[in-house]
Amino acid sequence: MLEGKFFYKGEFLEAGIEIEDGRIKNIGKLIKGKKIRGLILPAGIDVHVHFRDFEEKHKETIETGSLSALHGGVCLVVDQPNTKPLIDNDKTYFFRMEIAKKKSYVDYSLNLALTNKNSGEIKEIIKRISKKYYLPAIGEVFLEHSNEELEIGYENLSKISLLWRVSLHAEDPSFVKNGVPNFLYRPKEAEIIAVRRCIEISDFHFCHLSTVEAVKAVEKTDSSFEVTPHHLLLSIEDFERLKNFVNVNPPLRERSEVEWLLKNFSKIQILASDHAPHLSEEKNLGIPGFPGVETMYPIFVKLATLGIVNFRDLVEKIAVNPAKIFGFRDYGEIEIGKFANFAVFDLKDSRKIKAEELHSKCFWTPYEGFEAIFPKKVFLRGEEVLESNVRGGKVILSDFSSRL
Repeated sequence: MLEGKFFYKGEFLEAGIEIEDGRIKNIGKLIKGKKIRGLILPAGIDVHVHFRDFEEKHKETIETGSLSALHGGVCLVVDQPNTKPLIDNDKTYFFRMEIAKKKSYVDYSLNLALTNKNSGEIKEIIKRISKKYYLPAIGEVFLEHSNEELEIGYENLSKISLLWRVSLHAEDPSFVKNGVPNFLYRPKEAEIIAVRRCIEISDFHFCHLSTVEAVKAVEKTDSSFEVTPHHLLLSIEDFERLKNFVNVNPPLRERSEVEWLLKNFSKIQILASDHAPHLSEEKNLGIPGFPGVETMYPIFVKLATLGIVNFRDLVEKIAVNPAKIFGFRDYGEIEIGKFANFAVFDLKDSRKIKAEELHSKCFWTPYEGFEAIFPKKVFLRGEEVLESNVRGGKVILSDFSSRL
């Protein structure tokens, strides 16, 4: 049993929580237990990470990526399948899940790739996977990609959307060119046109929306969407600071777009990192992608203390909505019957982000010097698995594999 200040039903409550078999059994002011100092929030869910591994172990592995997630207060991740080799069949899917069982510090879930090669048998692949694991989505499906096999045309989307939830990277190829900085070569029209065309086809989950027009268009539909921290906090003005490291897909936008998205944080459905690590030498070549799974929750907890966002919205976007939209019934809010997954934050312990103190293998961050509040403790299914100090933390438990 734990006792402290919890975020419960949209407000802070001084109470105790009774835990049994990893789940919350009871919540009440009369329940006594181990006293926890700090603010106890539901642990986060990051529905968009790229943990690399396989032939890209030099960038990140499931082990290092999930360790970063744990230190960022995240209890569950959804990994994307555009790895090398691709996760476009059940054999590769099962192989990666076995790695996760042995290596992941947090609960791990995995999407399935859609390619021109496997599209004809995707239904049977889904059936085989679903017998063994919970499949969150097909995707990230790419309308535009440097690999032609991963580039799916609009005409194929309607058929696939009837089979399963589709997680979509919406940028129209006809608007996209290559270059650094890529915001000069991937205009916002690429996203806006793609989103408008897609919502005429079916309902999707739209990854990392970055423009006001796209968000407004999706809001009027039954589709869901996510926005990344970098599209809420960084803009093309950061090119002066980031130089060749600035590339990310979709690219950073004008300051006016960023300010509107952050001001309208309450309208966003999901906050997701799109954690896409690359080494410094790769970034210098203009390869797109930012790390972010470890810094997402801490930065936004800091923003909540400043009143830039509020805790109710933050918890909704980082825990409640990801669980609801992607069907993770046992996760999300602090509530009876849910897994006892908590991140504990000392709101007075604000510090500047330093790449050298993070746990990703890429060893850099676009948020260098940003103020953040990292979790002091993390509980997964009632077990204290992380106790942090100034330089990161001590992992107490190391065998939290996927049990989805």
